[in-house]
Amino acid sequence: MHLILVIIYTVLFLYLIRRMKFFSLEEINPTFVSIVFLLKIAAGCCLGLVYTYYYTDRSTADTFKFFDDGKILADVLRTNPKHYFEMLTGIHSDSPELRTYYERMNAWYNIDVLFNDNHTLVRLNAIFHFFSFGYYYVHVVFINFISFCGLIALFRLFQSFLRSNQTSQKNKSKELFAGIMLLPSMLFWGSGLLKDGLLLFALGMLLYSLNKIISSKHSVTNIIAFAFCLLLLTITKLYVLIIIFPGIIAWYWSRNNLGRIILLKFICCYAIYLALAFNVGEINNKYKIQDLIYYKQKNFYVLAENTKAKSVIQIDQVEPTAWSIIEHSPRAVLRVLTRPFVTDSRSPLILMAALENIFILLILVVCMLTYRRSGFINQPVFYFSVVFVLLMFSLIGLITPILGAMVRYKVPALPFLVFILVCMYDKEKFSKRFSFLFRKNLPAK
Repeated sequence: MHLILVIIYTVLFLYLIRRMKFFSLEEINPTFVSIVFLLKIAAGCCLGLVYTYYYTDRSTADTFKFFDDGKILADVLRTNPKHYFEMLTGIHSDSPELRTYYERMNAWYNIDVLFNDNHTLVRLNAIFHFFSFGYYYVHVVFINFISFCGLIALFRLFQSFLRSNQTSQKNKSKELFAGIMLLPSMLFWGSGLLKDGLLLFALGMLLYSLNKIISSKHSVTNIIAFAFCLLLLTITKLYVLIIIFPGIIAWYWSRNNLGRIILLKFICCYAIYLALAFNVGEINNKYKIQDLIYYKQKNFYVLAENTKAKSVIQIDQVEPTAWSIIEHSPRAVLRVLTRPFVTDSRSPLILMAALENIFILLILVVCMLTYRRSGFINQPVFYFSVVFVLLMFSLIGLITPILGAMVRYKVPALPFLVFILVCMYDKEKFSKRFSFLFRKNLPAK
């Protein structure tokens, strides 16, 4: 029954992908789009198997914690619908009457900085349970369709800017699509029954609908989609919304500009925003960003010790001051970009991430060698992507000494990194500089 349901829902989603205009992409073969979706499902199933046979403690494995807690919540509907809807909606969810359910769960009380985003995944799994009959891999199919929608939205967004620019930026759709979809970290972590899939959906659809609104398409659908994704991002990964908020303002502010003025507006928005962020603690100590980063780093070391993580590295110890965070941020960005090394490999997953880093760095070198200023994208989305990648990598590198967590947390930034690299890469200049790679073997005389 488990396999039958997986096949039925997979076929259903494939039908939607082939029929819906949203998934019809210029310059991308529809068959390839369907194959990528199937690869995501396969990767999500592999992640489930890894957590089943490698991380055998089900109570600490993220993917199974959310699945099992979702089942507990779904079962409450049969016995007490009032309690079910309170927990599902969050209305009166802190009632003492509900504590008996929470105590049976493994993820509900996992308090995080600013917001406990575990609740969102537990609730989503509870909804999935009414269609999956309690089968885990059916949930994997569902979350992959959701994350796939987010990635398609990002591709369509990036492609629209590439195609609207200079000739040298056109005809890069295949490289962009493959880079967004098929990087190993994205394919593995972005396809599992984890927060990452929902985050990719919220982030992709938020920016896609934002661009439509900015492009004077103020339809009710776009406005509702933007508002919904804004709420979803708030309850999924609030820190991502905090990072992109000034970028959204700068993007809208510079919508009618070209050239350096766009960069200046982004610098202005983020300079003001960071100045406010580092001083908001003077008003309310609870939101002192310096302390939050400092203690988050400490908590990661405690987590590494408690879980006996094998991929722990020593990182710069930050102090709870703005200057310390700024001082260590460049090395943090470089650390996330380059680690793990091949020499860090303690498992196949770390080795896969190390090889991926080598590939990305090689592509970066090629892009620098073939860079042509005339093909540069002077568009808000490019500067938005640059700042997002830098701030995400900086935050991850500052707080995370566990390589496995570092690899997983940077997944939402990878599509934006790919877009940056594709913008820098000049196909014509590449074919000339590396023409020896394209020479065909001449027949012997």
